[in-house]
Amino acid sequence: MISLHPGFFLSLKWKALLLSSLVLIAVTGTLVAINHNELRNQFERRRTELQSQYAYQVQGLLEQADKTLRQWSATIASSLNLRGVTGKALEKRMIAEFERMAAILELNMGMEKILLITADGQRLAAHGPDADADPSATVVAAARQALTTETPVGLIDCSDTCLQYAVTPILDAGYALVIGISLADVVLDFRQVSGTDLGLLVGGTRLDYANGNGEQSLKNWNMRVVALFNTRVNLAILRQAADRQPLADAARAPLYVTADHREYEVRLFPLTGFEQGWQAYLAIIADITDSVAHINAAFQRNVLLGIVGLVLSEVLLLAILWLPMSGLRRAADNLPWLAEGAFGKVRAAISDVPLNRWFRDEVDVLNETAIALSHQLEALHIELANHTRDLSERMDEITRQRNFVTHVLETAQALILTQNQDNEILMINPYAEVITGYSLGELRGRPFASLLSEEESGTKGQALAELRFIERAHIEMECDIRCKDGSTINVVWQHSRLKGQSTDKAVILSVGMDITARKKAELRLAWLADHDTLTGLYNRRRFAQELKEAVAAARRYGYSGALLFVDLDQFKYINDTSGHQAGDRLLQRIGELFCTILREVDVIGRLGGDEFAVVLSRTTATEAVQVAKKILTQIEEVNFSVDEQIHRLSASIGITLFPQHGITVEELLARADLAMYRVKESGRGGWHLLSDQDQSQRLMRERVFWKQRVEIALKEKRFLLYAQPILDICNHSVSHYEVLLRMRGDEGEIIGPAQFIEVAERSGLIHAIDRMVMSEAIRYQARALARGLPVTLTVNLSAHAFNNPDLLQQLKHLLQETALDPQQLIFEMTETAALADIVATRQLMESINAIGCQFALDDFGTGFSSFYYLKKLPFGFIKIDGSFIHKLGERADDQVLVKAMAEIARAFGKKTIAEHVEDSATLALLAEYGIDYAQGYHVGRPLPITRVLEEPEPVMADPLGS
Repeated sequence: MISLHPGFFLSLKWKALLLSSLVLIAVTGTLVAINHNELRNQFERRRTELQSQYAYQVQGLLEQADKTLRQWSATIASSLNLRGVTGKALEKRMIAEFERMAAILELNMGMEKILLITADGQRLAAHGPDADADPSATVVAAARQALTTETPVGLIDCSDTCLQYAVTPILDAGYALVIGISLADVVLDFRQVSGTDLGLLVGGTRLDYANGNGEQSLKNWNMRVVALFNTRVNLAILRQAADRQPLADAARAPLYVTADHREYEVRLFPLTGFEQGWQAYLAIIADITDSVAHINAAFQRNVLLGIVGLVLSEVLLLAILWLPMSGLRRAADNLPWLAEGAFGKVRAAISDVPLNRWFRDEVDVLNETAIALSHQLEALHIELANHTRDLSERMDEITRQRNFVTHVLETAQALILTQNQDNEILMINPYAEVITGYSLGELRGRPFASLLSEEESGTKGQALAELRFIERAHIEMECDIRCKDGSTINVVWQHSRLKGQSTDKAVILSVGMDITARKKAELRLAWLADHDTLTGLYNRRRFAQELKEAVAAARRYGYSGALLFVDLDQFKYINDTSGHQAGDRLLQRIGELFCTILREVDVIGRLGGDEFAVVLSRTTATEAVQVAKKILTQIEEVNFSVDEQIHRLSASIGITLFPQHGITVEELLARADLAMYRVKESGRGGWHLLSDQDQSQRLMRERVFWKQRVEIALKEKRFLLYAQPILDICNHSVSHYEVLLRMRGDEGEIIGPAQFIEVAERSGLIHAIDRMVMSEAIRYQARALARGLPVTLTVNLSAHAFNNPDLLQQLKHLLQETALDPQQLIFEMTETAALADIVATRQLMESINAIGCQFALDDFGTGFSSFYYLKKLPFGFIKIDGSFIHKLGERADDQVLVKAMAEIARAFGKKTIAEHVEDSATLALLAEYGIDYAQGYHVGRPLPITRVLEEPEPVMADPLGS
């Protein structure tokens, strides 16, 4: 067995034991130290609080004693009987009164010293120790102050012994009464109450050690002990403390002194109220021997408990780790055999150790894993031999894959080349040779930039330099490549830097895709974005841009221009009769015609359908009219034939000038369109120039006004439905009603449809009106049906209704929602509406007929193709125009026409309705001619639909007047 890492071996159990011991020692020591420090801190805090309270109380006693002395002195001074006495007699009387009072003060009140002095300090009488001595300068100064202010003065004088004085002036006598008590008595009395050893220390600049007080002095602190309890012991303690630290340090923190095998705590607290030059401290001396012993005992107990817990923890940990670590050691001895391939030996050694079947641990898992690992390693050894055998086969496969990649590069439809450090071409693939026409020999060593066009070689070469020197990993660029035959192709290059190559090897791989065809397609798309695909002229967007620029130039340079709006007449008829392909050829021919008529500087555009527009720059009104006439003449000369049918062409042209008639594209196009419609209204095939006196401005404003009124009416539901009865001539009863549309004005007036229908059709609001009329009419029918009054209604549809893809679905939804019989609904349309788009009209009519609804053709006989539509479109009714009926009894020609229309309608199986029936004579002729229905004021006037459906028109008793 080999040792992978020779050296000193230490078992895991000893490592775990050592580490846990260190951790437990650190934790236990920390806890013991924290506990000990906390006990010390608590003890010190309690001592500090208690002693601070003592100092505060002593200071209060001093202040209270001073206050009491002043009160006593003032009382004594005021009780002296000196009335009516002056001169020498006053002094004698004063001394006599003083002697009488002094005995009382000494015996009963414990006064230490009593003086009667003058303002200049002369002593008249004295009692107490050193009675014969003169008063101190401090007492004399206090007497002067008291006599001056006439108020008692308190002081503490420690010149000889510390006494607390009260100096009181004797008014009207010029004398001062001085009484004093010993300061030591005050302090010692407090000790009797508190039970604490106290001392009073006094010192300062006035202290004199030659006065015989050396035994009571503390020279290091420059202090004298004025009062001290248990002087023999405590004086030695104070002197030991004074020897240890200066007075300033001792006043900030407590001092600890050991004397007679006892430990004492000394604290100094400064006292106030002493004269200038004197310092006084209250010394508190406490025996803390028992408290310190208690703290030390607790510390020793904690240390002992920590040691016992540490030993028990180590023993328990060692007992727990001994068996598992021993098993782990045996496993560590066996596992190195795996490195030698002795898999059976490892399994045999591990199998000799019995496994714990009940409480498995990590050692058992390790042994089981070692056995499994031995089997896996043994299998891996076998596989390794097999893999080694397969290695040569895989190398052959890699060689084949490399050859395949080389073949792919040679056949890829992309330009692939490599460049060296100097951007010189090293290799190109065959596809690049075919595209450029150069061979590899011609391009090897040639700079890549030499293939680019002259204008691109500088910038693109700089980009390649950045790839080479600035460590850019990849660059994409689009550039033109000059081929050998002189042609140019557009290529998108992907240049990538090859890492880890030497300078003489390929460092740049360039892959290019030929996008020449795509660029041509993009140019085509750009052209399509601005041009009409059918005529090649500018489309509406580009034309509006050109018109905007022309208007801006005209305003800037002060000249005028013209906008011509050209609309082909009867183009929809050509589309419907000859097909859309014929219409497209016609539009192409008109576009070519415009290009031959107009100048190159003129802008020509197709705005949509059969609408064209021309911008004439720097043009007067006269010149614009001449151009319009020229266009009309050329269009009229066009002979357009389809299937041997020749169509004669004409156009309507509206002309506006800019900036006279407008400065915005929308404004100019709207006014040109308005001028063009003036031509349409006047007979087509001409031109109209918008002028300042033209009524077109007024018409446009009126249309805008009525458009707004229609929008408000739709929003506020101001549209009203009226109904006019239609008479069945045979049975003399009302067959059905025609729904008529009205609008309620701002003042409540009723407005007819002639004033707003045209505006609604031009603005596109007619779709909303169609939906509203159809929806409201069907709902009125449903309500009438619910009351047991089935009514058939005729609803008018506009020409634009057949361009509404939602009309059919809305109709189906309404019929399903109201459960109305479709036979009770007739849709009425004019010949103009049918002519608008005959294919769409027929499809919609057939779809509505399939539902069950019917159709009526209005204004029959006014159009040149009315009879044609009887055959082509599925009408159930035809309404003879009122112009034939209005004066039927007076006009023989109208009678012939009406009679013929009735016979033709019967031949086609259609029902006839005559409009504008005003009298009974007309109604009698209609009955004679076989007309089926009559409508007009003679039959009934239009009434609100709500009134009609609530009270249907009664059957006429004798409508023919017979």
